[in-house]
Amino acid sequence: MTFRLATVLSLALAACAGARPVPPPSAPRASKLFPLAVGNRWTYRVRFLGASQLLSVAIESEAAGEFVDNRGTRYILDHAGLRDAQRYLIREPVQPGKSWRSVIGLDATESYRVAAVGESADVPAGHFAGCVRIEGREPSHQGAIQLAEQTYCPGVGLVRVTTYEEREGVRGAPQWTEELVAFRLAGAR
Repeated sequence: MTFRLATVLSLALAACAGARPVPPPSAPRASKLFPLAVGNRWTYRVRFLGASQLLSVAIESEAAGEFVDNRGTRYILDHAGLRDAQRYLIREPVQPGKSWRSVIGLDATESYRVAAVGESADVPAGHFAGCVRIEGREPSHQGAIQLAEQTYCPGVGLVRVTTYEEREGVRGAPQWTEELVAFRLAGAR
């Protein structure tokens, strides 16, 4: 009986020794977090200074891998991530803590970091899982920092943007809030 118990315990320990830790959930690639295709359309409710209005964003054209929306914003998806004309919006690999900087002017540098991967987001357009939250920071006037949190969800795109002013490490009330209320995807690359 003792031999049999020792054998069973040995086999159980050997099985555990060969077990691998469960990896954290992998984040989707930038192409899944911001689907680009002519005809894709997102409608947001924007709140700023007590006012509320709807904002519609639609991809209207594509040439040589550059997508242009109805506001004239240009998006390019390349091996390093998703960018507009001035900055990377999402950098690969998308993983918690990933950070990058963008020089957007002679005296303006923005810094970005992936703040969270695998979050859920509840917005008027619905409940979305597996989302990525990116935090952007830009020094502002008199020692303040402009902070923007952007949440991207796979197969949907940008679902929320919230901006704050931060002073001495203390975040103020939201200044600008943009939440997805509806979307339609014609296709995606």
